[in-house]
Amino acid sequence: MKRTLAFIAAAALMGMLAFSGSAFAYRPGCDAPPCGGGGGGGRPTPEEGAQNLSVPGILVPGGPLGTLVCGIPSDVPDLVPPTGTPLTGYELDPTAYYWVQKVHTWQAPCFSDTGVEVFGAWGDNIEGGDANLTTGAPIRVEIVLYNRSDYLGTIPLVGENTVPTLPGYDVVKLQPSLEDRVSAWGHLAGLDSEDAWVAFPKDFAQSDWVVYDADMQIEIYSEDTGAEPVPLQAIGPEINASGKIVYGYNLRVTEAGTYTIHFIAPNVTFTGCDAGTCVADGNDAYIDIVVTAKNTGGGGGGGKPNR
Repeated sequence: MKRTLAFIAAAALMGMLAFSGSAFAYRPGCDAPPCGGGGGGGRPTPEEGAQNLSVPGILVPGGPLGTLVCGIPSDVPDLVPPTGTPLTGYELDPTAYYWVQKVHTWQAPCFSDTGVEVFGAWGDNIEGGDANLTTGAPIRVEIVLYNRSDYLGTIPLVGENTVPTLPGYDVVKLQPSLEDRVSAWGHLAGLDSEDAWVAFPKDFAQSDWVVYDADMQIEIYSEDTGAEPVPLQAIGPEINASGKIVYGYNLRVTEAGTYTIHFIAPNVTFTGCDAGTCVADGNDAYIDIVVTAKNTGGGGGGGKPNR
């Protein structure tokens, strides 16, 4: 049976007190996505760099978020384009040049707000229900919060658009033959009329903007035994390979069975989600996963970055 807010209230308060709104972790290591990969054509590897915000974001309830420079709805900062020299030789198109995550630096617009409504999107490996999740193997647990608030009349319309948009970059996988977690990711570069390198922004509609809740929490528990491999705790955000703000956790369990993944977003309101259960007009998102014993099948549930 799913937990209630009353049941977790005391623990939730403790978790929120332990969380700092300015903490923003770019996940180290490569045992699960998101993660950097090597460059093409003998280029530098991006493993030591940070991944860039590529999709416009909303910070709730506001305040700093790592090195991101954000504004307010009526004064959103401009898109920060990449600088330097793009790289080439990648499998996707060996003749094309790309601005690459963890090598180059750019930033999509972001702003702070309150009272934001969101739609929850679970990671591909657990949303589809067809991943082979086994004991002892890493299981990537991810959720993205997509904006569902209407900023018409606050953020100016661009061109003939009927809904507000903000610019960002369409970051794609550059090495299709590699696993997502080790492939390089980037967006196309080109030359202007003066032979200077430029990027090609993409307009993101307001329903595609991603949301950061400064007090996000996670808990994971067994529906069979009640055991909690992940007791209620604060969880910081990450920027994944495609440049979205996501919440992710690398789970390993030793016992087979059904586990409930529970995210609590106290500063936003869910309108729904793409799988599992999101409490409408509430703050809770649940999804169940079935983990089988390792000897019944190989592989883990690492999955793909949530895109």
